[in-house]
Amino acid sequence: MFGRKLIIALGTAALMLSACMDGAPTSTGGTVGSSANKSQAERQLEQQSRDLTQVSRSIIARNTAQGAIAGAAAGCGIALLMGGSARNCAQGAVAGGVVGGVGGNVVGRQAAAANTEIVRTAEVVQNLSQVSQRLNGVETNLQRVLSAQDAELRSLRRQVAANQVTQAQYEQRVRAINSNRTIVRQNLQAAEENVVKASSDLNAARQQGQQGLNPAIEAASSNRTRLQRNRARISLIDL
Repeated sequence: MFGRKLIIALGTAALMLSACMDGAPTSTGGTVGSSANKSQAERQLEQQSRDLTQVSRSIIARNTAQGAIAGAAAGCGIALLMGGSARNCAQGAVAGGVVGGVGGNVVGRQAAAANTEIVRTAEVVQNLSQVSQRLNGVETNLQRVLSAQDAELRSLRRQVAANQVTQAQYEQRVRAINSNRTIVRQNLQAAEENVVKASSDLNAARQQGQQGLNPAIEAASSNRTRLQRNRARISLIDL
């Protein structure tokens, strides 16, 4: 009876954690500007950057929730293996859950010593690979869109000087471009923050003694560097 209540409690906690993360606000920039006066390529880039942010969120949600459950299960199992009672199991599960989500206690080290993964390395690497693949698309399209926008603005300035386009028309297009760049930059920032959080979780697990995390940590570092580099390429246009 106690074991069933424990499983239900752990499952409920995991669902609440997942729902909290899924519902958390992200800097997607959806209210920064409408799609008016934007090209198809610009709208596509915005969607690609949103998709990138969503994929990067799944690293944290999936890994943290599973880590908490795995840590709790490991804590309970270790308590029982050491001859503990159901109460010891509950205490071990609580401690193990903390390890899965944060790291930093004895049960986590015991779980690592027993070859129990605090984080699921293979899944984390796969998730980071998906982030990298999404980023590839953003990176390619970003360069194309930025170049096209810069060329268009140079042309519009010449047309304004020649009285072929009004200043108001020029400023309207500049606002649309700035809206596009703001949305993409905010999404890249949100994705970077998610990758940083994943890196923190991985380093915490390694400090607890889990082996074989270097590929995941290196992948997270690479993604973070690329996100920073692409975000730095985006600048707003002064009116």
